[in-house]
Formats: sequence, C-alpha cells, structure tokens
Amino acid sequence: MVVTNRAEVGSGLEATTPRRFDYDERARALLVEWMDGNGQSIPFPVLRRACPCAACRGEMGSPGRFGIDPDLRPGEDELADIALVGNYGLKVIWADGHDTGIYRFEQLRQLGAPEPD
Repeated sequence: MVVTNRAEVGSGLEATTPRRFDYDERARALLVEWMDGNGQSIPFPVLRRACPCAACRGEMGSPGRFGIDPDLRPGEDELADIALVGNYGLKVIWADGHDTGIYRFEQLRQLGAPEPD
C-alpha cells in the first residue's frame, strides 16, 4: 500500500511533512519518505508501542495498555492498513482490530531510523 500526501509544503515544514508512506511486510516496517528527502523505516513493534491513543498510553492518571504490560500479543504488531488523517497524521489499523491511534507526523519523524542507503 502506498499513501501519498499532496499537502502544500511551506518553508521549514519539509522535515515533518511526508511525501509518501508505504510498508514493507517482509521487513515488518512502516516506510516514510519526507519532503526534505530523508526516508525512515519504523519497525511495526516500535510503531505499536508508540500508539498515542488513551487506551495504549493511559489517561487521567491511569496507565494504558503498555504501561501495564509492555509485551506485544499476537496480532498487536501486524499492520492491516494505514490512512492519512487530514494534513497532520496517519491512522494505523492493526490486525487485532485496534485503530484509535492517530500518529502525528512529528511523532513519526521521531520514531523512525533513517533508511539504509
């Protein structure tokens, strides 16, 4: 699957504006190409543990899913689909049905390692 972001790029936004998303099932990683020309690979387990939703992160003083048990269960790190959310984030749908986390582009940029040349 390839998702392309056609948002206009303003000065200074290139580092946190994606050009395109894809995923590599074999490498089990989300691939992001940024407008500044850099590419990243974010392993599925890293992406899932970084889910920003209240169920995963916790809220109002209560720990979230990964605060209670950091281990991944079957299906929790198997990517089912991805979709753009406006011009600011990416919705990730996991094989276990979890789909409430919206990853802001800034968060994705911090998560990923540069793609090897």
